[in-house]
Amino acid sequence: MAKRYLTTRQVQERYGGIAAITVRRWVVSGRLKKPVRYGNRDYFDQDGLDASDREAAAAYDRARALPQKHTPPQSKNTEEASTE
Repeated sequence: MAKRYLTTRQVQERYGGIAAITVRRWVVSGRLKKPVRYGNRDYFDQDGLDASDREAAAAYDRARALPQKHTPPQSKNTEEASTE
């Protein structure tokens, strides 16, 4: 099966209309794999993007499984509402 590539614009749309600079920052930070350059355009491997999404989801799940670092203070309004 042939690989499918997405342009930077398509990657922006895939992630909810993010800015092109955000795509570049994600590549620099390692969140997205480096694109292939043909001519003057960048093309992202769709399988690589899917793998990056799975890695990000797994990292999120691991972080959610950890205990909270702190508990926010209780508001007086919520205590009064719960006694009524």
